[in-house]
Amino acid sequence: MKFPKEIIWLMGAPGSGKGTHTPAILRSRGITNPPISMSSLLATPECQEQINKGLMVSDGKVVENLLFALLDCEPEVGVLVDGFPRSEIQVECLKLFHERMHELRREFKHTPLKDFFPRPTFRICVLYVDEEISVARQLARGKLIKEHNAQVRRSGKGEIKEERVTDYDELLSKIFPFHLINAVGDIDSVMRVILKEFEYQSSLELEHDTYEAISHIPLATKIGIHARQDLIRRLEHYCETEPEIFSKAVRFIDQEVTPMVARHAISGQALVRSRNPILSDPEIAEVVISILSERGYAVTMDERVHEIPKRVDPKTWEIILERSHVYALNVRFPQHHIQPLEQKF
Repeated sequence: MKFPKEIIWLMGAPGSGKGTHTPAILRSRGITNPPISMSSLLATPECQEQINKGLMVSDGKVVENLLFALLDCEPEVGVLVDGFPRSEIQVECLKLFHERMHELRREFKHTPLKDFFPRPTFRICVLYVDEEISVARQLARGKLIKEHNAQVRRSGKGEIKEERVTDYDELLSKIFPFHLINAVGDIDSVMRVILKEFEYQSSLELEHDTYEAISHIPLATKIGIHARQDLIRRLEHYCETEPEIFSKAVRFIDQEVTPMVARHAISGQALVRSRNPILSDPEIAEVVISILSERGYAVTMDERVHEIPKRVDPKTWEIILERSHVYALNVRFPQHHIQPLEQKF
């Protein structure tokens, strides 16, 4: 037996759409285990007896039932838990559970038992049904309840009020990936927000060593954030400090690229092949691409080497080859659509 690798802890007030959106969350994460509902776990005769007596089910019993339910799941496909944690003690238990899973993972990582101790992926998801001010009110309510309960414990008078986990979302957000989702709106719009929140994140799902080995490679979504500023700096640098290189790049574009682009102006793409040896200089090639990029073209460049037989060595019968370098620039730009002329009869 082992615990699921991925566990989504779903919380929210009644009417926030937990039941409505649970199937979509499960599909988006590829989770086929049925969701674990804490209210169902507490429907046992023992728990019901406590409830019928007007007593609260102890946190220990809640956690015990939950752990057994998690062990009953198919561990490879993750699980969603609805309604946990609901008290500060349960939050602490969740932290300890997460830490212990990490400890066991480290302990058995290089042993035959490593598959029984996967790296845990915990996500906290809270659906709320108001604007941001609602969150502030929940936190304020939590503070008042804590002060009230502290007073009750000191004086021995009054009733202890339930301290909900949504009043401690700031604590959870510092420990686990935390998704606070505004569930106000139609089902489709809320669904899109939820699915966006649960998109693949390598830092959460890959093993630590694997992620560390590849994390230095820029994300595709972020590599272009400062590309424009870097482009301007490159062009200014070459124009001011390497004017000869800059001039050669401009002449090459004027003589070989611009005419070909003009010829293919309607298609939105031109393939420029050149044997011009100046492109063997990586600095000139960089300036050519940078200038075209600044002018709004999307450019990729490829160098191809053609080997042409020139002669045969009469002594060794070796075929002497001559290498010819061909540079291919794929230049893309907005396509122009021409309205066809309709003939009228």
